[in-house]
Amino acid sequence: MLGLHKDKVSLVSHSSNWHTEFEQEKEKLQTILGNIALAIEHIGSTSIPGLSAKPILDIAVAVENIEALKSVIPILTEAEYDILDSIETKGEVLARKGTPDNRTHYIHVEIFGDTYWNNHIMFRDFLLKHKEYIEEYERLKKDLAKQYSDDRKKYTAAKNEFIQNVLKLAQKDE
Repeated sequence: MLGLHKDKVSLVSHSSNWHTEFEQEKEKLQTILGNIALAIEHIGSTSIPGLSAKPILDIAVAVENIEALKSVIPILTEAEYDILDSIETKGEVLARKGTPDNRTHYIHVEIFGDTYWNNHIMFRDFLLKHKEYIEEYERLKKDLAKQYSDDRKKYTAAKNEFIQNVLKLAQKDE
């Protein structure tokens, strides 16, 4: 079951249904975005078997350039995604699905090969390859979820050091 209040942190055990949910959403995104989407990838904790996660799917969509990034906004808006345009600050468009009380999907539309795209893919791939870091991340997330159950922003910020360390290791691992 997907969905969580936008401010809450609640982790659930990994579900094999998350991959199925991703495939269904990927198909919808491919249909509405067509050739604009160069790649669509399941990212975030729900993409890592064995890792507890907030029951919200993170999906990265790669586009060619800034013009393509801007062009997805009206398309995703028409498809009833809630849009957060952070092109100027993060180089991405974040499309959210579900209500603020029950957010189910985050679609990160990013330029293929840019930092945000590369970091999402590298982080996921490193964890999939190095299971010992999944266990460490699991412990950290559970501790932080207890500490910040009503403050998702602080929870996310507190994971940053671990994420940055993994990204450094992933760059060396390439």
